[in-house]
Amino acid sequence: MEVTNLQTGELVEFQPHTPQELEHLITEIGHRLEQSVPVLRDLWDARYATEREFIAAHAKEMLRSRQDAVALRRKEADLATMDLKRAFDDAKATLHAAEALQKALQARLFGMQNINRVVASLYNASGVMK
Repeated sequence: MEVTNLQTGELVEFQPHTPQELEHLITEIGHRLEQSVPVLRDLWDARYATEREFIAAHAKEMLRSRQDAVALRRKEADLATMDLKRAFDDAKATLHAAEALQKALQARLFGMQNINRVVASLYNASGVMK
């Protein structure tokens, strides 16, 4: 199992062998999940800000257009705001990737908690922890 050394950022191969090591890993994952909350909030703010910027620019371009047909005005505005649309799409993609990472961490946390329960039960049943 790979975990990150928080001081260096490098990935380290780690195989927990005791309930204490599992608890440590569970705690680390829990901390990462806690740290993800403000990051996700900031990513949501960035996503909405870029969306508002795109919508406003697109509307202004439609109003500036001299085309008679609405469809042509829309296409003209689409072309004029393509860079803002890309920025909006990038903000959404970044947010979705962060949410997927958060879900993966949650799944790992739940898995480690289940393993911890089993290992603790095995240790207790064998009398090692007594």
